[in-house]
Amino acid sequence: MTTQITPPGPVGSPRRLTGWAVAALAAVAAFGASLWSALNNDVTYALGGMETAGKTGVSIWDVFVARPVAYRLLLAVLDAPVAHAPLRVAHAVIRFETALLVVGVAAVLFFGMRRYLDVRAAAAVSAAAGLALIIAPQWHFLEPDWVAAMFAVLAVGAACAPRRVWVGALLGGFAAFLAIAVKLATVPITLLALVLVGVLSVRRAAWAAVAAAGSAVLWYAATKRFLPWEWTWLDDQANLVADSPIHHGLRWEDFHLLLVGLGDVALLSPVVAVAPAAAAALIRRLPPGRPRWIGAAVAVVAGGLSVASAYGQGEFYMYHYAVVPVLAAAVWGVAFALCPGARTSLFVTTVVFAVASFVLLAQPPEWRLDNVTPVSLSYLVFAVLAAVATWALERRATPLVPPQAGAIALTAALVLATLPNAPLAFSGYNYALSNERPSAPGYAALRERIGPDTPVLYLAFGSINYLLRNPSTCRYPSPQWVQRGAHFKAVRTYPSYRDNLRCLTEDDRAGYLVLQPSWFPWKKASPDVRTVISARFDCSVEARVPAPKGLVVCPARR
Repeated sequence: MTTQITPPGPVGSPRRLTGWAVAALAAVAAFGASLWSALNNDVTYALGGMETAGKTGVSIWDVFVARPVAYRLLLAVLDAPVAHAPLRVAHAVIRFETALLVVGVAAVLFFGMRRYLDVRAAAAVSAAAGLALIIAPQWHFLEPDWVAAMFAVLAVGAACAPRRVWVGALLGGFAAFLAIAVKLATVPITLLALVLVGVLSVRRAAWAAVAAAGSAVLWYAATKRFLPWEWTWLDDQANLVADSPIHHGLRWEDFHLLLVGLGDVALLSPVVAVAPAAAAALIRRLPPGRPRWIGAAVAVVAGGLSVASAYGQGEFYMYHYAVVPVLAAAVWGVAFALCPGARTSLFVTTVVFAVASFVLLAQPPEWRLDNVTPVSLSYLVFAVLAAVATWALERRATPLVPPQAGAIALTAALVLATLPNAPLAFSGYNYALSNERPSAPGYAALRERIGPDTPVLYLAFGSINYLLRNPSTCRYPSPQWVQRGAHFKAVRTYPSYRDNLRCLTEDDRAGYLVLQPSWFPWKKASPDVRTVISARFDCSVEARVPAPKGLVVCPARR
């Protein structure tokens, strides 16, 4: 079954070119603002691990950076042109490369949507989804969950674009599988993509699902055969998050944390707060009766799948919600294009929420933490009221707001979290941290003191590897398992811990120890770890090498 939502329509009027030029400039300016910020530390953790381990011959297939091999391959491609570039250049170029990749994904989505929507609507949904990816919040951008959202957008477009269904099934199904390959916990995002394809064509969605499942089986068999450690790491990683719902089932406490996190996402990306109004407009335009009930059910299922990954992971970090602003922006875009009567309501609501978030995100961290509940409830109340008003006015209101103004409002509702010094979260984990420029004070001097090619043993978070860039001789360049073993004795029984421990006990090539005490509490480590560190490195105050704040650098005993 295939649904033709709107007939093809004209591209637009030349009289509107000036307005569209202004809207385009606003989007370009938003992208320019995003270039100011450094890549987040989770991304540089992976980049630093791959770079420093790679310098001593550890391949991308063998290195552990707490990310699946599919994600590592993508980062390696993005990092290859700038592996030796200055820090700020490297960050900006990786962002630019990723933006080009997203533009390609958005183009595929446009051609896919063009099969079912007119040019305006297809352009609106693809531009909105692409923009939401490119100027995503700093703690979303290039995280595995963000990459999964990008592949989900690609899956929707690829499944719908080809004329032949079987070609769309293969392409869309493979893209949907990639959303799983970059992180297994993002299975709900793949299901979300298939549901959205199903809204347009049940047949295409069904065959794409078959292709995705087949790709997943082949990937499992190949990695199980040739990269078995990937599954050992995955099993041990899952066991690390002992408080996840996958271990203890449903609890009200987890639902509460999920909603608090969702409130933070709406504050960082206020387009999320407008999404219910946009969905209401789309449902309202359907014929009364069963079609509207089906539309409402699809909206509920899509919304649930967009947050299911965050719920399943049980940690409720902001990047676990990375798909939510992308889905919200896409729904906003298609509603603004297809529902002229709702444009005024959507525009006003978007502007109000954007202004409110701009003011609220500028408040001190302590104030945000103390007032998160009333602020989030206020957003919820106004989001519901906006949805009710949009429903009531969709068939009655005169479209007074031009699409160009709507595009500018959408950009404003997406860009806030990428602005300089914007917080990484409103009240959740890392709420006191903010966007910063890429910088590495003292690291160049340290590199010169110890020699830029001298192998070191990092007992530090992987972003330290990225800043220092001295070679690591270990396939665990940031020793997560030994670090977690210092906090949780049960981790010392994991296969990954025992493998990680060999970096300390069986490899003596490191000329220095680079210790980050705030991350690696070595005094809490197991006795054998402490013994090896003391025997191999001289960490007396007199022997320490001058280092950047927060690091202790100890020479090897010779």
